[in-house]
Amino acid sequence: MAKVLFRVMATLLGIAVTPVFLFITVVLAGGGHGTYYAARTLFPWTMMATSVTKEITRPFIVLAFAQYPLYGILLDVARAKGGVRPAALALLAFHILVIMLAFAISNPSFTP
Repeated sequence: MAKVLFRVMATLLGIAVTPVFLFITVVLAGGGHGTYYAARTLFPWTMMATSVTKEITRPFIVLAFAQYPLYGILLDVARAKGGVRPAALALLAFHILVIMLAFAISNPSFTP
């Protein structure tokens, strides 16, 4: 059992942090009257989509729920292949790039 948990540790961590990050994002967004900085930082894929959809739509809300578990799956696969450190660094760099894009192109109505 411990071996199985170790193999999926990053995925489980992704599943665990997702509701916390979503809660923080929703609280800071304040029902549309707060700031979307946390949303752009923690869920940049969803916020980038607002440049096209002009709103946060259900498919992208699903993507927000799936984002960190998917990151965990990628890291668990990398660990199984023996390259977790380069994969984690690449994922971090990619996430930072997407954050920059989210701040650059997301819909202006999501600006405090």
